[in-house]
Amino acid sequence: MTTPPHVPQPEDPPVPQLMEPAEPPPGPAAQPDPFAVVADAVDGMRDELAALGDQFRRRLLNDREVRRSLDGLLTELDHAHQAAEGRVVQPLLYDLVLLVDRIERHAAQDDAFVGSVAAELLAVLEKYGMTRIPVARSPFDPETQEAVGALTALSPEQSGEVAEVVRHGYRMDARIVRPQQVRVYTER
Repeated sequence: MTTPPHVPQPEDPPVPQLMEPAEPPPGPAAQPDPFAVVADAVDGMRDELAALGDQFRRRLLNDREVRRSLDGLLTELDHAHQAAEGRVVQPLLYDLVLLVDRIERHAAQDDAFVGSVAAELLAVLEKYGMTRIPVARSPFDPETQEAVGALTALSPEQSGEVAEVVRHGYRMDARIVRPQQVRVYTER
């Protein structure tokens, strides 16, 4: 005997039906996957960021090269300035030193005017970097002094010390323009 097919009754629970996935309805364009959209945007931003990073590195290298070139030019300018100073300014200042020497020889006559002119010339020399080597009663220094005479020392401790300054010396920055001419105590 065969069983008759079951006819659903209103009190029976509904039986779930397996459905095949529905295809998108025909009509307007299908909605894109939001994760794919975000992934594409992130990839685009990565590409832009990489391009900006490359551009930044190139500009940084270029700026470093420009800075090196600028430093080289500043060094050359400084050398040229020093060379010009040595060729033009220093000889002029040396001539002024000779003029100060002459004026100071005449200032020994206690002429106030001559003394004031000498002081003004010394001020001009200092303005341009030429300074007088200080007079000091100390041991002879061949770096800044030139011995032009000798005096007999009164005691052995005096031997080798500066007795007197004959002519003032001058320096320009660290360079000695003219050494200080001195007489030195010596033993007999």
